[in-house]
Amino acid sequence: MNGLQNFFGSDKCPSADKFPHAVCFIGDDVSRLAELAEETAKAILCGKNPACLTCINCKKVQNKMHPDIFRVRELSPDNKYKVDFVRKVAADSVFRPNDGDLKVYIFNEADEMSPVCQNALLKFTEEPPEYVRIIFTVKTKENLLDTIKSRLVFINAQNTGNGVPGFPELQETAELFISALVKGNEYLAAAALTKIKTREETAAAFKLISEAIRKLTVENRTANIKILIEVQKFTLDCIDDLQFNPNIALACTNLTSGIFSRLK
Repeated sequence: MNGLQNFFGSDKCPSADKFPHAVCFIGDDVSRLAELAEETAKAILCGKNPACLTCINCKKVQNKMHPDIFRVRELSPDNKYKVDFVRKVAADSVFRPNDGDLKVYIFNEADEMSPVCQNALLKFTEEPPEYVRIIFTVKTKENLLDTIKSRLVFINAQNTGNGVPGFPELQETAELFISALVKGNEYLAAAALTKIKTREETAAAFKLISEAIRKLTVENRTANIKILIEVQKFTLDCIDDLQFNPNIALACTNLTSGIFSRLK
């Protein structure tokens, strides 16, 4: 299977080393964000692509009985983040997992943490043990300290609508690119970007592609969420790199080859 077909029904699991150690879902729907965090934790601990839902790890996560997943807010006194408890959570991370190779810490509605609580997590979020994965959910990242934000990979779980202001014609370009991904055809994906002529158009097209990948991440419950997050992260990095890359063709080639290499 090629392209996005790799997200469905394959037993191949991406290396844990390729998955970001700390991710943050952003959106208005608090319940959906919590579901995304659970689905991501399940995929991380299951070890299959996508999560099989039938193994002991999946069942334990589903029943909220897995000893290697910590829902920090639910465990906190009064369901509120307290600095002393947050420090204990960070200290707990030095102990290795009980049932497998990884531990997952979920901080739902992390934007409600005080600056003092966030400061207590700086080292934890920057250099956690190799067996730790961290998931934040927030309505807005504006309430997060810059030092925390710099340590997270942000995934937009908010439906921002279709199109990019000023570039409606690029919607078809993005759709052709995503269609090529689904078919596993790298040549067609690259060809879809050949009509792009300016740096502004390149940034707009990349944003549309990123939005399409975002929708796959947050709407397709059978997808391998770990790979989708890695692909979206790379796409966002390519958008940031446009300010340093004057060659549009090279930027488009880098985006295409980089995404496809992550799908193999």
